[in-house]
Amino acid sequence: ILVDNREQDTPRSRSRYAQFGVPYERTTIHTGDYSAKFLLPDGSGWYDMSNDIVVERKRNLDEICGNFTVERERFEREFIRAKAYGTKVFLIIENATWSDIFLGNYRSKVSTKSLVGSLLSWMARYNITVLFCKPEETAKIIYGIFYYYVKGRLLYG
Repeated sequence: ILVDNREQDTPRSRSRYAQFGVPYERTTIHTGDYSAKFLLPDGSGWYDMSNDIVVERKRNLDEICGNFTVERERFEREFIRAKAYGTKVFLIIENATWSDIFLGNYRSKVSTKSLVGSLLSWMARYNITVLFCKPEETAKIIYGIFYYYVKGRLLYG
């Protein structure tokens, strides 16, 4: 699994990487926080999937609210770039559910309507998939996304 150099290197993140169950490599990923590479079946080399599929991880709803407000221009450029490359983006938001959004269970002053609207419109506009989970589930979800992507590529092209 490829981990973007901009992803903070903390004890918690190193614990997450250990939970991948496969080696990880810190590198520059142009869009997203995580991607992967795999050894081609004929052993001829590695295939880097960072232009094909990435995961963008957010710690909580307050972080994604910040991305949709203060950092919106930079954040949107990432998704525009991903769409231009044809990159599939999975957006994982930890410590959150749709219910938390609808109930306003976050500190940001972004309205529920605005947050739901931003998430749903970006899902449509940029072909992203939004997933909510607990932090202890993140590594398994990231691994699963890449595992099943590779499996699909190898089986179905």
